[in-house]
Amino acid sequence: MRKLSARGLFAGVGCCLLSVASHAADKWAPKEIIEPQLPPDDRPGLMWSGLYGGLSAGYGWGHPTQEYDRANHGLSSTDPEGLLGAVTLGYNYMWSPSILLGVEGDIGLMDISADDKIVYDGHVYRTSFGPWWGTVRGRAGFLFGDTLIYGTGGVAFMGVDEESIGNTPGETAYNKDFRSGWVVGGGVEHAVSPRTSVKFEYLHMDFGRYSGYSDNREDFYFENDIDLIRAGLNYRF
Repeated sequence: MRKLSARGLFAGVGCCLLSVASHAADKWAPKEIIEPQLPPDDRPGLMWSGLYGGLSAGYGWGHPTQEYDRANHGLSSTDPEGLLGAVTLGYNYMWSPSILLGVEGDIGLMDISADDKIVYDGHVYRTSFGPWWGTVRGRAGFLFGDTLIYGTGGVAFMGVDEESIGNTPGETAYNKDFRSGWVVGGGVEHAVSPRTSVKFEYLHMDFGRYSGYSDNREDFYFENDIDLIRAGLNYRF
């Protein structure tokens, strides 16, 4: 009976020691530190990074000029204006937490035109821009919280339909083609959700000088540039 009691006592003490040792090991063992993870779309900078597409609409006005190199003729101009819209595709890269670099392209429709204008001795100057237009531009900007302020510049394209209609058939000159030029501008874009942003933008497009001849081989030139303002909505894929 004493042997059984001693064995039971030793067994109980052993169990207690094992329990204490196990508790001490758990207490002093290094704990794994789990850092909180932000949802993917809420990580800083991710809203602006990557591929995006959008739509925009706005208003444009032009400053076309034409000149005939002929006595008593000289310069004339019109003031075309109208609406425009475009589809946008672009890509952003975060150079740093506050500096964004990117590339953006547009293709769209415009209807910017002016009434026929009578210029020197019965000639008529007719101006219309569109229907197609577009740009390919670089962008660079600074982030202030959810707002991006940026500058942009690159290449512009536009359909041009101009006529300088003379009072005799031989004095008529044309500028009808798809012209290219340069574009600069800037804007403000604000994130309204993790994937969606709205923007307000100004662009100046300059298509330079197109020189040629009238039907009777007299020198002429046309110069065209357009300013536009537009609002847009972008969605990050």
